Amino acid sequence: MATSENPFIALKARLVMAVFFGISIGLALMLGVLGGLGLLPIQANDPIIAPILYILVFSGLCLAIMAVSRHPAIDLANLLGPLPRQLAWLQLLWLVVGVFLFSLGAFQLSYLALSVVAPNLVETTLQQSLVLSADKAALPELYNMLMIVSVVIVAPITEEFIFRGVLLHRWGVKWGIRPAILMTSVLFGLLHSNLVGLFVFGVVMSLLYLSTRSLLVPMAAHAMNNAIASGIDALTAQATTDATIDTLIEFQANWWLGVACLLVSAPWVLRYVFYHWPDAHTQLPYFANQAQRKGV
Repeated sequence: MATSENPFIALKARLVMAVFFGISIGLALMLGVLGGLGLLPIQANDPIIAPILYILVFSGLCLAIMAVSRHPAIDLANLLGPLPRQLAWLQLLWLVVGVFLFSLGAFQLSYLALSVVAPNLVETTLQQSLVLSADKAALPELYNMLMIVSVVIVAPITEEFIFRGVLLHRWGVKWGIRPAILMTSVLFGLLHSNLVGLFVFGVVMSLLYLSTRSLLVPMAAHAMNNAIASGIDALTAQATTDATIDTLIEFQANWWLGVACLLVSAPWVLRYVFYHWPDAHTQLPYFANQAQRKGV
């Protein structure tokens, strides 16, 4: 692949991170100033600001990446690839369920260990919910709608574009496909506060992209995963609305759920990883799609 045809040579990962922080800080300051001047219809500390910021930051980052990628520009057709005509959707759903259970089990056990040294942090994390009652947000229905949109639509599209689309190719070009899978998955896990579970999730999403050469497939799988998580979160929030529960004690008492999730899910998730792990010379999807479109 000639350098002149490779958009991931000039597109540095540190530039992506710098743009991310720039957009985040800029929007936060702007909303803070507007809120301080009373120019927003809601308070600056209203929870609805969180999904609005998420949507603006990650959508803005994707647009900024496309804007700075000009010599040469990233070809979206090569990056996204065509959706496979005979994709086994049921098998994909089962894989997503397996990865979700693995992530849930990893979260349960890792936060169980963390609760020994930082119980207040763990309890605060456990009390967070996508669904807020009316006394926590000025516009709870709008908040819930924006949260669902950001979690089930915006997050799968933008995060897969950034992590599997851009960073996987950038680090794959620089260090090779295997290190790129590991590095992007570690970063993904760190940013989601569930290192082990979301690391494995990132690995599986990378392998789905490599095996199908379509970024649309991990986007769909990511959306399925987040929809399952949102549904469980909503049901849990509804079931505990009127209950008085010591969140941390209940969480610690249910340690066996984490073990059960891992025992059930690990065999088929790790089997998928083992059979789809690429060799060192596997072609990155962008360049495989580019060659196919050129008829090479």
